Amino acid sequence: MTLEQAVWVDPGRMSGAPCFRGSRLPVQQLFDWLADGVSLDEFIEDFQIDRAAAEAVLCAAGAELCRLTALSVWPAE
Repeated sequence: MTLEQAVWVDPGRMSGAPCFRGSRLPVQQLFDWLADGVSLDEFIEDFQIDRAAAEAVLCAAGAELCRLTALSVWPAE
C-alpha cells in the first residue's frame, strides 16, 4: 500500500492533520501510541486501522528519516 492510499489530508477537516484514509484518526496517534509502548497490533485492533496502512505510514516515516540524515540536515551531536 502506498502512503497516498493509506492517508488523506483535508484542510477543512481535523484541522488539516493527516489521517488514516476512511477515518478521522490522525496519523500522529500511531506515533504517540508507539512512543507510549503500545504494540502495533494493539493499535490496529483498538482503532480498526488496516495493517497495511499503518505499515505504509511507518515505512514512509523511516524513509524520510533516512533521507534527512543522508542530506545532513539532521543535527550532529
